[in-house]
Amino acid sequence: MNKFLSIIIITFCSLTVMANDGQFTELVGSNGEINWTKATVSAIGYGIAGEGKKANIAPYLACRAAKVDAQRNLLESYQGVRVTSTTLVSNYMLSSDEIKSSVEGTVKGATIKSRDNRIDGSCKVVLQASLRGKISKSIYQDLYQEELSASIIPSSWSFWMSSAHAATYPTVSNQQISDQLSQLNKRISALEQGIKPKHINDVKNYEISGIIIDVRGTNFRPSLNPKIRKASGEILYPNKSETQDIIDNGQLVSLFSNNVSFAMDHPTVGDTPLLIKAKNTWKNQQTEIALSDKDAEKLSYLINKNRLKNMGFIIIL
Repeated sequence: MNKFLSIIIITFCSLTVMANDGQFTELVGSNGEINWTKATVSAIGYGIAGEGKKANIAPYLACRAAKVDAQRNLLESYQGVRVTSTTLVSNYMLSSDEIKSSVEGTVKGATIKSRDNRIDGSCKVVLQASLRGKISKSIYQDLYQEELSASIIPSSWSFWMSSAHAATYPTVSNQQISDQLSQLNKRISALEQGIKPKHINDVKNYEISGIIIDVRGTNFRPSLNPKIRKASGEILYPNKSETQDIIDNGQLVSLFSNNVSFAMDHPTVGDTPLLIKAKNTWKNQQTEIALSDKDAEKLSYLINKNRLKNMGFIIIL
């Protein structure tokens, strides 16, 4: 009885260590796991050699079968990765041959993390591959295509572009153009004054190296495309300028952790990260964060100063 209790205590302690190491993992598929801190996906496969195989080659055949099984499970795991609160990678694979090719190519090139020939003649193989690179680029390119197009061609021009063949353009004098530009400059100045941050001493006086957002206590869930919003709904991050950088660099919008101390020491956010407490999730969208007005001002200040470029984000769950 005492021995049984000792086993329970040892098991509980090992689970506690795993839970407190700062890495946030999520089980997915039949034998897979997403490590949202390392941005990796892994899967286990099992295999056994067929009957009648020679003893000297049976272990190799068993591990070959295990690798094939692990690849199948890894593909299933990638398909279950959350992109938004309502979509998975599998949704994008159905609509995009490029994304499907990226996922399948990543699975084929996965690294063997461990290979174990077991006493019963079977083999266990663990494969691991990244969420960064080709997969993130292809998904973000597809996800942000409309936003990027909108940033190049204003929606207000769509009518004129679509009916240009039938349009008769009025003659506009230089004075009219000058007057319109003057009015536009006044409006821009008024808008800039309206969004000017106030009393943000902590981000003005320190060289912020990264952002950590604590969402504990909310129903937030990790995804490839988390959004950070003002309480009013305006998206702060990622905005259009950061979107293109994220695509070009093959990085993720954010990493995730379950420990503040671990996140504060993580190289992704540098030596002087800014820690922000999330207000809640945005309108029950479990992959989107709403900030208080005060914290939104801090982030807005960094955005206006163009200081978010290449800055790392970690979200604490």
